Amino acid sequence: MSEGWLVDAVEGVLSRNRQQGHAEWCGLDYDFVCPSSETYPFQWFWDSCFHAIALAHVDVERAESELTSLVANQHDDGFISHITFWQRERYEESVANYAIALRNRWLTDEMQPPLLAEAIEAVTSRGPGDEFLREILPSAVRFYDWLDRVRDPDGDGLVAVVHPDETGLDHSPKFQEYLGASSLGDWTDAWYRLASRYDEVDRVTEAIFDLDAFVVEDVMVNTIYIENLRVLASQLERTGDESSAHRFRSRADRAMASLLDKCWDPERGLFLDLSGSDENWLSTNTVSSLFPIVLADLDETTADRLIAHLTNKEEYWTEYPVPSVAINEVGFSPDQLPGNPVWRGPTWLNANWYLARGLRRHGRHDLADTIRDRSLDLIREHGFREYHNPFDGTPGGAPDFSWSAIAIDM
Repeated sequence: MSEGWLVDAVEGVLSRNRQQGHAEWCGLDYDFVCPSSETYPFQWFWDSCFHAIALAHVDVERAESELTSLVANQHDDGFISHITFWQRERYEESVANYAIALRNRWLTDEMQPPLLAEAIEAVTSRGPGDEFLREILPSAVRFYDWLDRVRDPDGDGLVAVVHPDETGLDHSPKFQEYLGASSLGDWTDAWYRLASRYDEVDRVTEAIFDLDAFVVEDVMVNTIYIENLRVLASQLERTGDESSAHRFRSRADRAMASLLDKCWDPERGLFLDLSGSDENWLSTNTVSSLFPIVLADLDETTADRLIAHLTNKEEYWTEYPVPSVAINEVGFSPDQLPGNPVWRGPTWLNANWYLARGLRRHGRHDLADTIRDRSLDLIREHGFREYHNPFDGTPGGAPDFSWSAIAIDM
């Protein structure tokens, strides 16, 4: 399998979805890759991080611009919105159909999985490095401080989300009952019912947590958080800031201890999300239950139990792994559904990127190679798509989907 075809394909999709211009509303120039120019023309947080990682393989200067645009409108409190509507005036009709919470007309009031430090690491390890690292590191520090200060109300080290969308796993069946959606068809109405309760308290964070209407300490989000705290600590150490490095490494250790203590179900051998102030487990077996395999210091006994689920043909080891929901779960759906609710069964290449890396860290290069090779087969056959049927590879969702270019980093 030639590397050349993949590099050419990645350069192509990232160029086709490139957005450049000047935003009058903030007086700033922008240069970023949108998820899909046909479907998602704006800048999404975790998409943008994946784009930067892929760009680092083909154009480091553009990778730097990607992250500079991402943090350009960071809020005074350190928060970074999950969508920046740089060129909103061109897409008003599309925005009207989004179920989102806004801080203002151009920035949302929702977070997404916090892989900013990993994206910075990918870019600075392939480019000039230190100069850009010192330039962007203060924004990263402020963002991860915000997560600790605002999104960890019980002080256990795990960050909480208050909307399903904040996990990036929008319609995952693991949230359905807790969200109060009687069916998948009721999802949007249930989302608005939740949002209206937040509006009643003026979206004040403390009041939202007091409502206890939807508070989830998500395993995937917190795995990514722990990983990124450690990466950030190493970056700070590299720039000579030993004190801050110690602070973030200590936070990672606290979060890791809570993840193991609170989210691990020893009977099922899975990690499960915590819901509400009572921290009840969300019991649906989804790909996020496997995510702690990413953590290099996960003990091998626990890692082996996760790998047993991953390689079980009745759960995750399909022709095109890894499905986003275990195939023996009631809520599993392998294909695109009407209205495009997502993360209900198909395979996503960004999840594959994380899991393959985790498998390598735990010595399972054979499994990681299989996931990589099947992922590349999907791209070669179908181009870059949002997701794929895990049995036959049928593509679904948005065409020319940029974050699937993350396969170049596998």
